[in-house]
Amino acid sequence: MAKILLVDSDASVRTSVGLLLRKRGYEVHEAESEEDALEHLHKGRLDLVLTELSFGDRPVGMNILEWVKAQGAATDVIILTGQRGIQAASDAIQGGAYRYLTKPFDPEMLLLTVEHALERRRLRNQVRRLSSALKRREGIAGIVYRSRQMEEILRLVRRVAQVASTVLIQGESGTGKELIARAIHFLSPRKSGPFQAVDCGAIPESLLESELFGHTRGAFTGADAPRKGMFEVAHGGTLFLDEVGELPLSLQVKLLRTLQEGEIRPLGSNKTRKVDVRVVAATNKDLGAEVAAGRFREDLYYRLNVISIRVPPLRERPEDILPLARHFLSEYGARMLSAAPLQIDPGAAALLERYPWPGNVRELENAMQRAVALGSGGVLRIEDLPDSIRGEKASQIATAGLGTGEDLPLAEMEKRYILEVLRRHRGDRSRTAAILGIGRNTLWRKLKSYGYRD
Repeated sequence: MAKILLVDSDASVRTSVGLLLRKRGYEVHEAESEEDALEHLHKGRLDLVLTELSFGDRPVGMNILEWVKAQGAATDVIILTGQRGIQAASDAIQGGAYRYLTKPFDPEMLLLTVEHALERRRLRNQVRRLSSALKRREGIAGIVYRSRQMEEILRLVRRVAQVASTVLIQGESGTGKELIARAIHFLSPRKSGPFQAVDCGAIPESLLESELFGHTRGAFTGADAPRKGMFEVAHGGTLFLDEVGELPLSLQVKLLRTLQEGEIRPLGSNKTRKVDVRVVAATNKDLGAEVAAGRFREDLYYRLNVISIRVPPLRERPEDILPLARHFLSEYGARMLSAAPLQIDPGAAALLERYPWPGNVRELENAMQRAVALGSGGVLRIEDLPDSIRGEKASQIATAGLGTGEDLPLAEMEKRYILEVLRRHRGDRSRTAAILGIGRNTLWRKLKSYGYRD
């Protein structure tokens, strides 16, 4: 059942339009003021908003439209107006409203417009799901970023993709090393070939040689048929060796020979086979230290480390946290609920930005997936986050800079928080508005009311 928010200062309009929509099976929520409307928008997922253009001199409809668009929500807005407001309603269309309807309404036209808006939303969600699935298959969709560090890494990735050298990707667990490897493959001349990934730390040592190089029939107990290894499966494409630092020394020798000679020898065979494979390796270990400790061959290290890419942990690129969080909320909202993504309220946004994320992007993804699965309403709040993130210490972080702990009116808390976010982002109003989930004009009005000057 589609959820519709109806915003109008005239109770008779709310009653008549609400009754019409409910007869068609829609769930209708009514609001008689801008404040009530924003409370509904904060509270839950809504599929459509019908709002009066203005309440007297107040541009309520435009403010609501601006809020919805600032959230990046898939919710459409239909503007309701009298004859004298047609020009302003046309401006609202330019600002992103779906349609405008003039009072008095033709009931059939209103219902038809609502049906078309909801159908457009359904198709848009379907396209988003299909697009997300396609990009996941290609392995490049998850590289969501805003930081300069990631911009420089992806600039290097584009260059590296065009050459055949081996690449060593280094970084903590959960930073997205496989996504970088996939991007290298799909940006390279080998993109039409296979991309195969092997987690060297997850396969028992007794099976790892067969997994990489294959085996002949009878090579060991249970080898009832010959089997191709991943080097052969990846022929013409890219082989990603994740956690390459976990390879035992005996296999390091064999891997080195394959990299040098471009050939493999399956387990149990006395013949070599040529393979055409680009190797991209990754590790969360300091391989230089492993070499010094005698646990990793120096010659293999230099063979792998022709081009090195370091993926920084999430705590070193906090600008990426909210874009990634919104990306995961959108992806899991579409996949699990077929609904518009959750919006992030300012308190939760502050906590997400300041939490150190020891599990990196993987931990953030898990937290957002949990929020979609267990959250209620259309807004992600601090209480929707896992205990490990919203513990007492984290809650103190979220409210840092807002005062000295004394009880304050909500308006004063909002003022302090807005000014704190603006300060943290060096006066960048566009960035501040995006984090707060409001439009630039709304931010400008609030700053003006605070007497703020750059």
